Amino acid sequence: MHFYLINLGCAKNLVESENLTNHLISAGYTPVDEIKKADLIIINTCGFIDDAKKESIETILETLNQKKKKSHVIVFGCLIQRYLKELEREIPEVDCFISVKPVKEIAEEIINRFPPLKKTTNQIKLLFTPPVYKYVKISDGCKNFCSYCVIPFIRGDLKSRAIEEVVKEVETALNDGVFEINLIGQDLTAYGIDVYNAPRLIELVKSILKINRDFWLRLLYLYPTRIPDEILDIMRKDKRLLSYLDMPIQHVSDRILKLMNRDYTKKDLLKTIKTLRSAIPNIVLRSTLITGFPTETEEEFQEMLEFIKDVQFDHLGVFTYSPEEGTQAFKLKPQITKRVKKRRRKMLMEEQFKIVKEKLKKYKGNILECIVEEQVDELGALWTGRFYGQAPEVDGLVYFTGYNKDMGLVVKVKVTKIKGYDLFGEVVF
Repeated sequence: MHFYLINLGCAKNLVESENLTNHLISAGYTPVDEIKKADLIIINTCGFIDDAKKESIETILETLNQKKKKSHVIVFGCLIQRYLKELEREIPEVDCFISVKPVKEIAEEIINRFPPLKKTTNQIKLLFTPPVYKYVKISDGCKNFCSYCVIPFIRGDLKSRAIEEVVKEVETALNDGVFEINLIGQDLTAYGIDVYNAPRLIELVKSILKINRDFWLRLLYLYPTRIPDEILDIMRKDKRLLSYLDMPIQHVSDRILKLMNRDYTKKDLLKTIKTLRSAIPNIVLRSTLITGFPTETEEEFQEMLEFIKDVQFDHLGVFTYSPEEGTQAFKLKPQITKRVKKRRRKMLMEEQFKIVKEKLKKYKGNILECIVEEQVDELGALWTGRFYGQAPEVDGLVYFTGYNKDMGLVVKVKVTKIKGYDLFGEVVF
């Protein structure tokens, strides 16, 4: 039986989709690269904010229109967890909706309902990212209950994987040729509290770094004021733990932060950022902000704008507030209009682009160690990669010439030009 899988949403969804794909391949299904060729079309949805919900629903409807007559459509993931009854009523053409559950159980449900015609010994493995890097999800769910966020309602309380299980996955990935490991979870700083009764991120990182080989280890999504000091000590001592942290701050106004149920103040944020940069002068910091949170005043927005001018994050994502049913913030008044939210987001992103342009200038003429990702042109004259200060998918890229596959997974690139968020250069020896 042939299947086609569509993944929507975050990197955590990507991990689930890749794992599900390989479960199905092991069970005898064959992946195809077009909807028209598939007997089963499987869609992993996102239900985090309005835009993601709209994209998920539009994708379902488009798929139903594109599929061949006798093929079946299966939809699973976050959107289904939130709106199962409504979706069953409004889109009855979907053959099967599956709520959030472990990937193995999703695979079993698909196999039971749409069994493959025959078993196979096919052991191919399909990757959803370039083979040089991998996302490793170390936990699911969240216990923070930020007032704007539906993750605890969709994914439940924090569920951490055992240290040994994560280390084994990392070892397998490295043996398969992966060079960059990206640890992900809703809040890495909470990792282990549910299993070990205390945070265990440090122990996990140390266990991974005991693996005796060269690789990159990147930490994504840390609660800004709970970053352990020992992480910085490890960064200084072991360059494999990249000097890059993604710490979503969401806002800087003390009043708004309190309404968001974020347990820090603007002063705390400034102290954290100062500590990080003092300990690791070359550290690259990424963050995210939300504009138009209910009751946000123009003065509070301006406070946020001045903050990013002063702090100068290396990378910044900005979202407009999305009112989500069931969250505390959904009931707050007054709500900010879409027009104002978008205007504020545009102003933040314009300011951030100015910051990035200035920050990238320091790399011109420098030689950066870059991981090699993908070939751009048919002849192999131009390639893309990233240096340690660029996380996959969300940050800029390094474009370079002079590479051939005999050079390996990591090369030295001399930066000759900057364009937008990207760097351009040539491989040097």
